[in-house]
Amino acid sequence: MAVFEYRASIRKREEYVESGTVVARDEAEAKKKLEQLEFIDIRVKRIGGISGIFKSMTADVR
Repeated sequence: MAVFEYRASIRKREEYVESGTVVARDEAEAKKKLEQLEFIDIRVKRIGGISGIFKSMTADVR
């Protein structure tokens, strides 16, 4: 499983931008998980290495 950092807007509050981490197999699955939480304008970036391992333990979305 890979760890992705995301930035997205909430559907009801489009001027508000939220960021965090999500654990998923690939970028498409990460976006799908975030869409289920009513996020729009989703941007994800893969986190690798030691940083990715530590962030997978404290991910916001699993």
